[in-house]
Amino acid sequence: MTHVFRVGTRKSRLALRQTELIIDALRERHPECEFIVRPIVTQGDRDLNSSLQKIGGKGVFVKEIERELLDGTIDFAAHSLKDVQPVLPESLTLGCFPKRDSPFDCLISARPFSGIDDLPQGARIGTNSLRRQAQILRLRPDIVIVPIRGNVETRLHKIETEHLDGVILAEAGLNRLRPDLSGYHRLSLRDVILPAAGQGAMTVECRADDADTLTMLASVDDDATRAAVHAEREFMTALGGSCTFPIGAYARYESNQLTFDGLVASADGRHCFTRHLTGTAADHLGKQAAESLISAGALTYLQ
Repeated sequence: MTHVFRVGTRKSRLALRQTELIIDALRERHPECEFIVRPIVTQGDRDLNSSLQKIGGKGVFVKEIERELLDGTIDFAAHSLKDVQPVLPESLTLGCFPKRDSPFDCLISARPFSGIDDLPQGARIGTNSLRRQAQILRLRPDIVIVPIRGNVETRLHKIETEHLDGVILAEAGLNRLRPDLSGYHRLSLRDVILPAAGQGAMTVECRADDADTLTMLASVDDDATRAAVHAEREFMTALGGSCTFPIGAYARYESNQLTFDGLVASADGRHCFTRHLTGTAADHLGKQAAESLISAGALTYLQ
């Protein structure tokens, strides 16, 4: 008997591509299932001019989708994990975390740069992220940050229209969309900018009491990704922040240990608090790091 699942997603090319990747993985393991994609327009998609900080943060990309989950008009929804708020509506849950793509950022520019130090004095860099802004200004306070929003193609186009020396984008989005980067140069910022919590990871949100959907989603869950992003989201939750704040978090397994790096900074990059911890998933490294930074006064810069 065919089981039909209704899948909610944003209409952006990246959201549709990520939904396609997850459905392909599920279909491979559950050929008896049918998946119907239901695109949903969110507040974040309707308002492309206001900053995310002003219109409610990353949550504006998922609220309408969560409402349809709660109403029962869709069975699950594929998200970029960093768009999902640290605390979910009570009756919803994250059913799986497929294997993570690159969590790092990169600089896309029309000219080849060997590193951040190679950028010209007063370089104009496009990003709408306070996290990226804070970490770039920490190293290069002369750089001019130009707020930009839009899809990948829009941001690339703004290199020319806004006279930018480069834009900062997530590597995972580029890896999944594979836009035409001919004429551009790509510089990894993995050693320069700590990622956002959950960056590079996808997740599937569903109703917590939907046993059939949860059982199916478990087949594409990746244990290492789940443990890492749980620590990162725990860090964010303990700080009371979201991805619109200048907060970085990155957890990964190294030599069979979970390694965690956390950061809180002022938006201008003048103040920066970091913690590096190793242990196991049971050690709640994200919570430990957050409590340590709170004791050090980091919350002053999240107000």
